[in-house]
Order: sequence, then structure tokens, then C-alpha cells
Amino acid sequence: VGLPVGRGRSAGVGEGKKKRLLIVGGSGGVGSWTTQLARATYGGSIEIICTVGSPESAEWCTRMGADRTVPHDGIDEGLDAGPGGSVDAVICLSEPTRRLFDSLAGVLRPFGRICLVVAGDAIRSLDLSFVFFKSGTVSTETVFSSIRCGYHLDQAGEMATILEAMSAGSARAPLSDDWSEDVSGWEEANGEGGLIDKLDGGHTRGKYVMKIT
Repeated sequence: VGLPVGRGRSAGVGEGKKKRLLIVGGSGGVGSWTTQLARATYGGSIEIICTVGSPESAEWCTRMGADRTVPHDGIDEGLDAGPGGSVDAVICLSEPTRRLFDSLAGVLRPFGRICLVVAGDAIRSLDLSFVFFKSGTVSTETVFSSIRCGYHLDQAGEMATILEAMSAGSARAPLSDDWSEDVSGWEEANGEGGLIDKLDGGHTRGKYVMKIT
């Protein structure tokens, strides 16, 4: 629980008047936590928008606390793009391909923030020109940074806030309810077309708890 929750929470938006937050890939495990924690932290002072790839994912994101959803491949059409933009902060939980990042830069408001959680090969060739002229901020958040860079991050305070939200009922473990297949062993789960392949396909909703014998 701690890793995805911490990643989503530390990439949040600032305080102030009502903001608009775009979560790219909102129906996954980290996206589900991010949506809930944003809602628990900011309440009705923030509008949460999630990108989705199916009606089922849209319904899931709404249950997690999103105000509305837009197609993952239709960000430009679903939100206002251009010099003025329409979102204050973006948490990107998908690989920032050239097309996707161009869309994010387009909808970002001046002085807005984009947090990249997933890298992939696309991270090597990001075009920051539009973000630059909007005086935007691009940051990264990765679970492996402390291991690679040798620093220690004390997450006790963050975890305490998360546990308080769960105790108050404003956040819950987003366990998926769309999986009913039984897996009898590791070889079956890790085989071609098995459970691991399906989880790696990017179309699952929420978190999965697996017991592999």
C-alpha cells in the first residue's frame, strides 16, 4: 500500500483557490489512490479529471472520486488546450510519449505543474518548449530514486495522513472487483496470456491481490 500511495500523494497540487487536476491513467492502482487522496485532502475545492480507456474505467474513476473523465487518446478534445490551458496540475501515470506530452503541455495552464511517474524510452526525448513558454514545472516521482541516489525519505508523516483518511472513510484500498479468475500456480500466472500479461497490459482497474501457490 505504502509505495503507490506515497507516489500519488507527493505529486499533488498546491493550496489555494479551486484547482483542476488531471490524472493520466486514473483507473490503475496508483491512479485510484491519487484520486482518493486528492479528494480527501482538498475536498470540493479541486476538480479531478481522469483519463480512461473504457466505460468501465470511467465508472471506476468516478467511484474513486473523479468529477469527470476524458478519453486517454482524446485529451486535446476533452479539455481546452492552447496558451491559456485548462488544468493547473497533471500527474502522468503513463509513459510520456511525444503525442501524450504534447497534449499535456497544451492543456497545462501558465505556471502549472506536470509530474511524471513513469519514464520509459520516451523520457529521453521530451519536448519542453511549450511548457517552457508557459513557465511550467516538470518534476519526476519514482519509487527507485532513493535506492539509485542514496538518500532516505521519511514517509511516516505521509503514511499517518493516509491512515487518518482511511480511518475517516474518505479513502480505502482500491481493490479491483473485475477479476474472478483463479490461478493455481506461478507457471500458469507467468505464462503467455496469463495473469501477469493481463496485468501488464495497462487495462486493469484498481489494485490486485494475488496469492500464487
